[in-house]
Amino acid sequence: MFKKSKIIISLILVSMLVVTMLTGCSGGNGGTDTGNAGGGEVKQEYKPVTLNLNHFMSPMHQLHPNVLEPFAKDVYDKTEGRVEIVIHPSNGLAAPTDVMDSVEAGIIDIGFVLPDYTPGRFKLSSILEFPFMFESSLQANLTAKDMFDTLQKYDYKNYKLLWFGGTDIGDIFLKKPIKTVAELKGLKLRSPGPIYNDVIKELGAVEVSLPVSDLYDAMDRGIADGTFMAITALSSFKLNEVTSDIIKVNMYITPLVMAMNKNSWAKISPDDQKIIEDLLAEFPEKIGKLYDSEVDHAITAAKEKGVKFSELPAEEMTKFHTLVDPLIASWIADMEKDGLPGEATFKLVKDSAAKYKK
Repeated sequence: MFKKSKIIISLILVSMLVVTMLTGCSGGNGGTDTGNAGGGEVKQEYKPVTLNLNHFMSPMHQLHPNVLEPFAKDVYDKTEGRVEIVIHPSNGLAAPTDVMDSVEAGIIDIGFVLPDYTPGRFKLSSILEFPFMFESSLQANLTAKDMFDTLQKYDYKNYKLLWFGGTDIGDIFLKKPIKTVAELKGLKLRSPGPIYNDVIKELGAVEVSLPVSDLYDAMDRGIADGTFMAITALSSFKLNEVTSDIIKVNMYITPLVMAMNKNSWAKISPDDQKIIEDLLAEFPEKIGKLYDSEVDHAITAAKEKGVKFSELPAEEMTKFHTLVDPLIASWIADMEKDGLPGEATFKLVKDSAAKYKK
């Protein structure tokens, strides 16, 4: 009996030794960390990653072939294939209103979308929509660059913010001509975001909320009489087919954001993260200049379709300012009430816009 017990004990000790040796050999981390027996620095190994990028634009939209596709190629080439970005245009992976939730949850790695598709959620981002703030897309995009740290801290704290900027200058698209601000009263106007909900209300019009991808059908079917919209959307969303008149007022910039899931970002090595951030640093100037260059082409194409362009008389523009300028103080007060730096953000934007004005 004693001899049998010794044999059992010996077998147990041998088993424990084998397990210990196997555990030591495996490192206990599936091959993602390396280290040394002396307890030195542990270095993480990063595997190649494939990231899915969802955006709301068609493949023909100027940002798809001129910005996003070259960006994805540069990322792949400069990281030597360690980071691959697969682009899904036309809401291929999620509806516009679901993109940011999908990114935060990790269903989508990267979302390129309008913050206003989720109204009231990314509050400071709406500052770009204030009337009469900018004169060009380049000015607006360089200004937006200066907001990056503020937005990462507040609006996009649950994401890795990759880029924030906007479109070209927005004007008023209509299905019939007007000559006075009063003629806007009662018209159903698509709003680009929360600030313009208030602008439309002050003008006595009726606010219609829908994604820009649905605007063509809405104007074609009479659901909307017009919209506040960037000129380049005339061609990129074929709005020149459903618009008869455009009132040039240099109203606003539509904010755009490119945000990433934090866990997806963490899968990329610091060196490759630096490569991506260096490429993204080119976006403000590249996108701003692209939009500005496309405006003239869009106007020419629209005129060929019979779209008429006009401006409101000076006295009517004064009335316009009288109605909408007080909204600035209201916006700042609302931000401060929510614990956000509304006044500081507005000052930052105004100062930057002045700095980048041609």
